[in-house]
Amino acid sequence: MDEDRAPQTVWKPAKRLRALKPVWQAAHDGRADAGALASLLDSGSGLVLRAAFDRVRAFDAETGEQRWAWEVPGRDVLSAVADEATGGVVLLAHWPDTSEGPEKAGVTALDTASGKGLWSARLNLSGLSHHDPGLRVGTVALSGECALVTTGEKVVARDARTGRHMWSVPHEEDHGVRIAAAGGRLVVVTENSGITTVLTVALADGAVLWKKPLPVDGPVGAVGLLGADPLLLAVEGEGRRGPHRLLRLDEGGGTAVEIPMTGGHGTIRTAPWTVADGRRRFTAVGDTLLAFVEPSPEETLVRPAGFSLSTGRHLWTSDHWGIVALAPHRGHVVMVRHYDESFSSRAYVLDAATGREVARRSIRRTGSDEPYTLHVHGRRLLWVSTSSTAATAPVKAYDWR
Repeated sequence: MDEDRAPQTVWKPAKRLRALKPVWQAAHDGRADAGALASLLDSGSGLVLRAAFDRVRAFDAETGEQRWAWEVPGRDVLSAVADEATGGVVLLAHWPDTSEGPEKAGVTALDTASGKGLWSARLNLSGLSHHDPGLRVGTVALSGECALVTTGEKVVARDARTGRHMWSVPHEEDHGVRIAAAGGRLVVVTENSGITTVLTVALADGAVLWKKPLPVDGPVGAVGLLGADPLLLAVEGEGRRGPHRLLRLDEGGGTAVEIPMTGGHGTIRTAPWTVADGRRRFTAVGDTLLAFVEPSPEETLVRPAGFSLSTGRHLWTSDHWGIVALAPHRGHVVMVRHYDESFSSRAYVLDAATGREVARRSIRRTGSDEPYTLHVHGRRLLWVSTSSTAATAPVKAYDWR
């Protein structure tokens, strides 16, 4: 994503002696703890959303007041959430928490400002494999006016606000299909009979732009779709001779940039255990791709690192380890590190292009308060907690200055 770059003065002073205290802490709703599964920031309405398996709550970024709550209908559980709230819409998928549940899946679009349902549809998503209690990544996507849902056989596009059917496009039947959408196109990644195929479709009319096999040699174990614009893939080869690399594909489906998973930078970890929010394990900020690396076999603590999206060159590796959450913001990245021995964390702001530290703060927290993810909204750092209990606020806010 290309962002306008904020001047470094917005983070000043570079250091501050006193720890930041919350300016507000959202109220626990009194129900049993439900871990965070997703969180979105809608800058237009000034709301931060926290999604659990049974409900979505929206909080005012300025006051912390709950503006609305949406209950997952019936005995369904939340199963998928689009990566962004686009055009004032949140797109969700849910189904009964049974082995046959995906056969009776529901797809619901909510108005971000009010939480009211815009439309809902029942779809048979039994063709999708899903074996863990978290969300199924790459099931639904939003871009422009399109709400997109994949089944095991096709991708269906609907009008994001009305639910009107716009078009559908078949794909090679696959239980592990993943989709993403941005920049006027849909990207579909399928794996069938050992062959990984990448398909791109114009969002305007559903026309296929191109369809090509993954441009790598050697056996592939898994492919992660990291983003649609730029089109980024994480390829995990099968066995020690398999192709382990990150790829950026060009407009025609060819390889524009290739970054080896292991090299002089160390080893890139596709799923660093410290970072709960899967969307932030790889983050594009301007021309820099942020990833997490193990610098060497002797140094196994993962650290953030930057790679050029134009050339694939390794730009920097941070000295900071133990990072548990991060948020990109106008050419910079805010990262939080935990200190288990104290009730404090530390936040760092790095220049995404160079890795240089611009500012840092200590943050006051409660003993067991773990962040699921972070958002930056103006001067405000929004901390979305992994848990929500009487002693742990679901969301809280700090003012950087």
